[in-house]
Amino acid sequence: MELIIEIIIVSVLTLFQSVFGVGLLLFGTPIFLFIGYDFESTLVLLLPVSITVSFLQIINQKNFIKSLVVSEYNLFCLPFLLLFLVIAIKQGDMLDIRLYVSILLIISSIVVLNKNRIILLNKHLLKYRKLCLVLIGSIHGLTNMGGGFLSLFSALVNGGDRVLTRNYISYGYFVMGSIQLTTILVIGLNNVDFTKLYYVFLPLILFFPSQKIFNKIDNQLFIKLINYVALIFGIIALTISIQ
Repeated sequence: MELIIEIIIVSVLTLFQSVFGVGLLLFGTPIFLFIGYDFESTLVLLLPVSITVSFLQIINQKNFIKSLVVSEYNLFCLPFLLLFLVIAIKQGDMLDIRLYVSILLIISSIVVLNKNRIILLNKHLLKYRKLCLVLIGSIHGLTNMGGGFLSLFSALVNGGDRVLTRNYISYGYFVMGSIQLTTILVIGLNNVDFTKLYYVFLPLILFFPSQKIFNKIDNQLFIKLINYVALIFGIIALTISIQ
């Protein structure tokens, strides 16, 4: 029964991420931690699938993100991702951090969903985008919950274009996931089970049919859905954290 539930969760989140670029880590991390998985086991279960989905999205890109944007992401986000991932692996439970992250994510998504504040917020993000990237890397390394902030940031800096937004998210998740998995292989592995790598075949089955859904979603609806997803996730994560 537990295996069936696990398969259903991973399948649904794989389909969701195939469309929106986020989902497996964003929702999967709090769900599996709540079920009883530890932090490392959750990463080992979800990262290979997330990396596969992101890779498929990258190779199917039609509009490529700018090299300057990629360079800034690599320089300001990834080092802090690695630093705080090592801290998370060595220190273990980060429940209190998740509590604050979920609250901040709820506030951020509500602000973005307020149309009268989007232009002002966009200007501030563009001005302090390097600091935003540092925070995204730190949060994701420490809690594996940076995807909500990545999606919000991507939607705003790409001007609401759904293709560029998903491309940015896909690149971010692919690189972060690769670093996370490599780090676990090098310094982690506390009785972690690698027998569930068969889940990487799910994206190969679900990704291409799901693109029909993506192509039917316009830019405005896509950005709204991304922000509502971040809001819902924040509420779920907050609920789990305070239990």
